[in-house]
Amino acid sequence: MTVGYPSAVWGGRVAAALLVAALGRPTAAQVKPSGSTVPPSAGQAPAPASLAAETLEAVEVAAPLPSDPAAPLWDSLPAMAVVAAPQVTIRLNDRRANEALAKETNHAVRIRAATDGESLAVIVEWSDATESRATADGIDVFGDAAALQFPLRFGEGIRLPYVGMGDDEQQVAVYLQRAGAQGTVAREAVGSGFGTLARRDLGTLRVGMHYNPVAKGWRAIFVRPLVAAGHDLRRGLVPFAVAVWDGAAFERGGNKALSGWKFLRLSRYPLEPGYVATLSWGHSPGDLGNWKRGKELFDGMCTPCHSAGAHRAPPGIAPDLSAIGVIATPGYIRDSILTPSAVIVPNPNPAQHQDRSGKPGATGTWPADEAYVWYQRGPDGKKTSTMPDYSSMPKEDVADIVAYLKTLGTESPAGRSKP
Repeated sequence: MTVGYPSAVWGGRVAAALLVAALGRPTAAQVKPSGSTVPPSAGQAPAPASLAAETLEAVEVAAPLPSDPAAPLWDSLPAMAVVAAPQVTIRLNDRRANEALAKETNHAVRIRAATDGESLAVIVEWSDATESRATADGIDVFGDAAALQFPLRFGEGIRLPYVGMGDDEQQVAVYLQRAGAQGTVAREAVGSGFGTLARRDLGTLRVGMHYNPVAKGWRAIFVRPLVAAGHDLRRGLVPFAVAVWDGAAFERGGNKALSGWKFLRLSRYPLEPGYVATLSWGHSPGDLGNWKRGKELFDGMCTPCHSAGAHRAPPGIAPDLSAIGVIATPGYIRDSILTPSAVIVPNPNPAQHQDRSGKPGATGTWPADEAYVWYQRGPDGKKTSTMPDYSSMPKEDVADIVAYLKTLGTESPAGRSKP
């Protein structure tokens, strides 16, 4: 069940923050929680140092959590700056939308979070020069929007889902709200890849989404129980990702700006050392190699199929990696090189070719026609990636290639332009 909040205007420190060109991440000392906050449970460790730049602590506050974007509480919470990159793999059957996407740049998004022990609130803020609202009869009118995504299953021994709405083995819970002429329109769904979102009641969700015309920015509030419809977030480290849409640029569906997986630290719950160690690869000194050498290796082996930076491969052969440095974790990139069949990247299938003779997937959607996918099936029916297996590649080469791919979509080392 989804509950929206009526229109309101928010401002104060948020308005000022959105006008700052470089979005930093305030520390707890710089942004004091309001008087309604309470200290975390004693004895619990803070966010792990290796993941500090990827982790936001959910501030413990007194119940109940508001869903009003104008509530003073939200301005008092520390914010984490997150980069959301245009999802360049997706192309719509819309020339204007695709042309606009080609001109899009990264979005600076700010995330805040709070918990009262029963519910979790995640606040998403981003700049937008125009307020766009969808209308009931507007064929080419698209509303600005935001989405919040959690894995359905996570923890030690469980890999992260593909960040683009999950995959066959690892589904995601998606909470979406879009600006409409009459207010916020919200949706809850479960996904296992591009084009698979199926509506699902994920428990009581409260939302609020409002535009500040002075600061030229949006704030979206997502409030849900920590335990809802069997989905339990009561863990020390909770993965999440966000997405935002610009209606003025004809964005909708998979045409959006997407963040990579980030993490919420819920301090009253213990950290899982094995899980932290798995997620930390690529964030500790010595994990990654020489990005310049990695570019040379990548150009020699991977460019026939993959687009990356200024290089354009024939479309559709393999995923476009131009923004991979923003949306993928180092561990995911490493595993995709060594064992590409471990996670079969869902093909976006923009023409929506379906195999109606097949069996519906986990979310009830028809499978894509296999002439339009990035895998092949063996005699046992198991999917195998069309990308070669590089499990025998020297670990130094892998570390170099990952170092290079982590520069894609971001500012390159030493102030260089994008590779």
